[in-house]
Amino acid sequence: MGRRSRPTLQQVLDDSVSTLLWPRAALMQLADPAVAQTEVDSGGYGNRSSHRWSRTIEYMRMVAALDDDGMASLIREVNRIHASIRVPEGSAGSRRKPAFDPDFQVWVAATWCVSMLDVYQLLVAPIDDDVLDVLVADFARVGTTLQMRAADWPVDHAALRRFVREGEARYPIPLPRSGPDDPPELVREGDVGFQVFTTYSHKRRMIKQMPRIRLFTWGMAGPTVRAAYGVEWTDDHQLRFEKDVAARRRRVAFSLASWRRREGRAQRRRALARLAANETISYSELKSRERRASRASS
Repeated sequence: MGRRSRPTLQQVLDDSVSTLLWPRAALMQLADPAVAQTEVDSGGYGNRSSHRWSRTIEYMRMVAALDDDGMASLIREVNRIHASIRVPEGSAGSRRKPAFDPDFQVWVAATWCVSMLDVYQLLVAPIDDDVLDVLVADFARVGTTLQMRAADWPVDHAALRRFVREGEARYPIPLPRSGPDDPPELVREGDVGFQVFTTYSHKRRMIKQMPRIRLFTWGMAGPTVRAAYGVEWTDDHQLRFEKDVAARRRRVAFSLASWRRREGRAQRRRALARLAANETISYSELKSRERRASRASS
């Protein structure tokens, strides 16, 4: 790991290792009191984590490649999807979920960015300091597409790290979790994070990898995130994590970067084609189409 790397944002996101950023970022977001309860209400991580995982990575890869006209189309699509996201009727104030909250969205973008950089540097190569600043600046496009105010984005890599530390300092430790005497349908803030690792709707190859992904994610998450979820982390866990990282790093070292980016480029091309055809669809629309197709075939 002595060599340094100078990748572009598109190269980092297209790399297959970047798919591992999502679980860690999701745990960081869900530990924030501003979002935890709304995700409890939606149940989104429990029944469609696979879809959220793939679409989040796809979205970031699209942003890294789009020109201004393409960005305008993507912003309209993101706004259309977010407009349908609301707190269930009867909730306090019936307020909208924080899908259009700029303060929430800057936190979302920051968790994605810091997780992306950590995964890449852990498994591929350290990144030069000046390139880290460029990557952070370029990543602002990801957040502004989500209604984040550009002025709120950290100015450089050091500022991003400070912002994340301040955000993690807000975590309740530990997050409230349902107990053994609670009804089985009760889901509390601390329970939602563990739904990130649910195997429901994942492909078989992902199901087989989930134990390793869980170990890697909790190891990379750090002590503050683990404390928020009450996750025990022993010396044995740390040793297994370090061995897993070393094994992944060796596999990456013997692979061509162009080969690792092959699947990411293909996913991005498919997504851009759908966007150009105005066919990028939300999860609810996707399921509606599937149900209509199922009824038509029965």
